[in-house]
Amino acid sequence: MLTEKRLNNTIYLIFHIAECFSSRHHMTKKEFLEFDKKYDILGYISECPDVFDSLTDDEIIEELERYVSQY
Repeated sequence: MLTEKRLNNTIYLIFHIAECFSSRHHMTKKEFLEFDKKYDILGYISECPDVFDSLTDDEIIEELERYVSQY
């Protein structure tokens, strides 16, 4: 069961990670959302938010780049 605190933390992580990834790759919000449609990055984050919660911004981006490279 998803507690309100966990849900709020997951929402924050999704927002923060989307901002970091977009910034690193010079993407607009619209471009990031199109990219997400293809790779379901936000779904990946929401499946395992605890993993991302303990990573630095650079480590998060590296993890997402590894995830995307699998496609």
